[in-house]
Amino acid sequence: MSDTISQWMSQRAAQPGTLAGAVRRADGQCVSHSADPACPAASIEEVLANFEALAALCAETSAPQWSTWVFEQGQIRLVERPDGCRLALVVRNETDAAAALDAASREFLTLSFET
Repeated sequence: MSDTISQWMSQRAAQPGTLAGAVRRADGQCVSHSADPACPAASIEEVLANFEALAALCAETSAPQWSTWVFEQGQIRLVERPDGCRLALVVRNETDAAAALDAASREFLTLSFET
């Protein structure tokens, strides 16, 4: 897994309000970070691994660039890149991390992750 992915994911995980995050490449390699013991990195990796349906939806040209599930206390954001790389971020509502989800998602879509 490239250092670029690890560094980018570390920066996202350090943002106040982030519970956990992971980037999963098309080859299955995953980098994850957990900032909260209630949301372990292994759980967010499992979320990414189980979203094959999201990948199929994202292949549609009219599909949104990302999906967000909003709960009472938090949100899960999933982003699929054309190269098959996926992002999952879990954040608390009304935090810096929640306010920055769209910007982080756009950035993820444009980053060059060298192998």
